Amino acid sequence: MIKIIIDNNIVIDALRPNPDFEDDAKNVFRLIGYNKIIPYICVNSLTDIFYVLQKVHGAEVAKKIISNLITAIDIIPLTKNDCIEALALPMDDFDDAVIVVCAKKIHADYIVSRDKNFINAKIDVEVITAEQLINKLK
Repeated sequence: MIKIIIDNNIVIDALRPNPDFEDDAKNVFRLIGYNKIIPYICVNSLTDIFYVLQKVHGAEVAKKIISNLITAIDIIPLTKNDCIEALALPMDDFDDAVIVVCAKKIHADYIVSRDKNFINAKIDVEVITAEQLINKLK
């Protein structure tokens, strides 16, 4: 089974209506429901996701969504050394660098994101779009 890390933008696209990206993001979550992938997110992603969802839905709804999310997806913890390793990567986006460190930590097959800069980054773990993941599993 494929092990993936889901970038914040995919989670947010699935949980906050965005007609441009919503369908592919929701299909990633369908794959989780069908047990086709082993999903992970980094612990720091939870605060970013909560922040956006709170703005859209309010704190109580955001808490329920986060609670459901952590039930369905494994959370990768971060250590001080993980942060130091992320800072040492040749990447300008620290959040993306942290995701790369987390991906290496769990031996992820892919990082799923729609961030074009992340997808084109020269890193050790392949970054693919939600659509590419779905096509790989057809």
